[in-house]
Amino acid sequence: MEHTLSACPAEQAGHVDTCTEEADMLKSIILPMTPGSPDNSSIAAAADLAKVFQACVTGLFVRSDPRSAVPFMGEGLTADMIQQLCDTAERQGLAQAEEGHDRFTCIMAEKTIPVIDEGGGDDARAHWSVMVGAITDHVGRRARVADLAVCQQPGDDDGDARDILHELLFRSGRALLMVPKGMTGAIGRRVMIAWNGRAEGARAIANAMPFLKRADSVHLVQIGDIDAERPCLEDLAAYLAEHGVTGRIDRRPDDPRDVGSALLAVAGEIDADLMVIGAYSHARWREMVLGGVTRSIVADAGIPVFMSH
Repeated sequence: MEHTLSACPAEQAGHVDTCTEEADMLKSIILPMTPGSPDNSSIAAAADLAKVFQACVTGLFVRSDPRSAVPFMGEGLTADMIQQLCDTAERQGLAQAEEGHDRFTCIMAEKTIPVIDEGGGDDARAHWSVMVGAITDHVGRRARVADLAVCQQPGDDDGDARDILHELLFRSGRALLMVPKGMTGAIGRRVMIAWNGRAEGARAIANAMPFLKRADSVHLVQIGDIDAERPCLEDLAAYLAEHGVTGRIDRRPDDPRDVGSALLAVAGEIDADLMVIGAYSHARWREMVLGGVTRSIVADAGIPVFMSH
C-alpha cells in the first residue's frame, strides 16, 4: 500500500529554500487511534505527511478506562467481582494498545521514520502516546496543539471513527485530513477546493495552504449560485495568486443531485486526489437530521478530504 504526496514545484526545480519555507508551515501531526480503528491507511497517510513536511507525527491511542467495564457499581456485584471485571478490562486494553503500537511502529519503519521519545528535531519523526479514558476526554483537546489531525473515514458501524472525526472538527480548533479506508496512491497532486463563500471554507483553504503550494493543479469548484455578498471564485483565485497558487475556476450549474454528491462527481471527473472543504456550514444538528454537504461527503468520499469547521 503506497501513499505519497507530490513534491512541491520549487523542489522539482531545485529551489530547496522555497520548499523548506513551505514545509515549516506544517510541523506537527496528530493521529488519534482506538481499538476500533484497525485500518492502516490513515497511519500510512500521516507517515507520508511527516516525510514530505519533515514533521512529527504523534500516534495517540485512546483506550477505555477499565472502570467503564462496570457500568452499575454495586448492583449485585461483590467487590471481588468488580475487581475481576476491571482487571480483565485492563489486560484487554493493554493488549489493544500494544497491537496499535505494533501497527504504528511497523508502518513508520516501512516509511523509514524513527519512533522516538518526546523531543524536537528537523527530520521526520514519530511519537507514540497512550491515554486512558473516553475519546471525548482526550482527542479534541490534544489536537489543539498540533498543526493537523489525520483520521480515518468512518463507516456505518465505526462509532469510534465517527466520534474522533466530530471531536476533531468541533473541539480541536484545527483542520483534519480524513483518509478513506484502503486508500492507495498520491495525496495532493490534484486538489479540488469546494467553494461556497462561507467562513468555514475560507478557514479550510488557509489551513490547507501547505498542500495547495505543492499541488500540480488546484481546481476551484462552485455548484450553482452563491450569495452575491460572499466572495466569488474570482476573489478566491486572486487570494490564492497572492500566495503563488494558480487556481482554475470551475463554476458548475445547479445539479439535480445534492451538492455533496455533485462535488464528489466533479472530483471524479477531474481526477482529484484531495478535496478541501469547509465542514458543517449549517448547524451540526440540522445536517445530522436533514442531511447536508458535509454528511454526504464524509459518508461517500473516495478520496482524502481536508476539512475545517
